Amino acid sequence: MERESNHNEHAEVPVALTEARALSWPNTVRQLRKGQARLHELSQRGLSLIQRGLGRATTLLPPTPLGAVCGVFDSLPLTAENVLLGYAQGIYAMDFGGKVRWHCPPDRFIIYLKDLRISSNMRRELKRANYTVTFDRAPREVLDECAAERGNGEGTWLSERMRQIYLELFELGAMHTVEAWQDGVLVGGSFGVSICRVWTSESMFHRAPHAGKVQFAAAAAHLVERGFEIVDGQQYSEHFARFGAKDVPIAEYRSALARGCDVATPGAARAVPEGLPGAGGL
Repeated sequence: MERESNHNEHAEVPVALTEARALSWPNTVRQLRKGQARLHELSQRGLSLIQRGLGRATTLLPPTPLGAVCGVFDSLPLTAENVLLGYAQGIYAMDFGGKVRWHCPPDRFIIYLKDLRISSNMRRELKRANYTVTFDRAPREVLDECAAERGNGEGTWLSERMRQIYLELFELGAMHTVEAWQDGVLVGGSFGVSICRVWTSESMFHRAPHAGKVQFAAAAAHLVERGFEIVDGQQYSEHFARFGAKDVPIAEYRSALARGCDVATPGAARAVPEGLPGAGGL
């Protein structure tokens, strides 16, 4: 009797395992189908929804001692799609000497637009400046000027192939430029990428006094008006420090990125007036 009892006890184990599998398999199938349906939905809708989905999903990935997914990106081809995917995860690419490296530093130098700081002296400078600011008027020229500004005879991360990538992102509606003009001459500008409620400011140049401040102040006012929350300067610069930028941990940045992707945000600068005064809206 004792041997029969042991036999029955062990016979129950496969039954329990079978029931557990029966319970988990339908749930797994449901999750897979939900994922497939979500991917199909994203493929059928606009760029802004794709950005939201990417940002919301990928910012859930925790950082690791190996640099989160930065190392994985080093093995990916340089394409506009991969660059956009990287931005949605807080990663950006640079090209040095023909080798692309993806960066995800532990801190990000950002401006929370609700804390945008414009001193009274700066306001007076902006009002006196005789510039007109436009958006998306001269993308190629802005990219070339930024590359020349950063080169200094030693090369630049903004190589020709990187410029071509950003022009592709411009055609997709993700990259935008800001231009400062004086008497019809381009004297300052910047470019960046719009991801959800975050504006990543990649590079800038100026050829006249205060042109850099004017174009950024006008862009910041425009971003606030359109519901953006953060300007990402990536690394420390005196230019952004003047406007109240500060270092935040990458986890805080990615969390803010994810929150911003929960709701739709209008594009940065497609449908805007022909010109915008430098101090307008400030």
